[in-house]
Amino acid sequence: MTLSKCLKLSMTLLFVLMICTACQSHKEQGTSGYISLNELESLADKGAALSWSDFDKYPYEDIGSGVYIRRYPIEGEQQLLVRGKSLEKPPEQISIVDQKGEEQDILLCVNLTCR
Repeated sequence: MTLSKCLKLSMTLLFVLMICTACQSHKEQGTSGYISLNELESLADKGAALSWSDFDKYPYEDIGSGVYIRRYPIEGEQQLLVRGKSLEKPPEQISIVDQKGEEQDILLCVNLTCR
């Protein structure tokens, strides 16, 4: 093989490796893409001691505008909504939302009037 062909092959392999590295998921090892019911129970046990950092290892969608509202998928095709005015303070409200978008259970209410 000529030097020119080796160089082209090396550059092609390097390019493919760079593309593959860029496409890798950045989820923490061991997470499944949703919050399991066991993990949800452990989070609920913390009650008012919950902080935003307790949810760091889970993927979420930021749906808030003017306030922080993060939507986390949970086992059973439901979602967990975590709300608050600041990431520096604990979340103010955490609720479970069913597949129809209806809030099923409020796990935590702090500084808000809850139903």
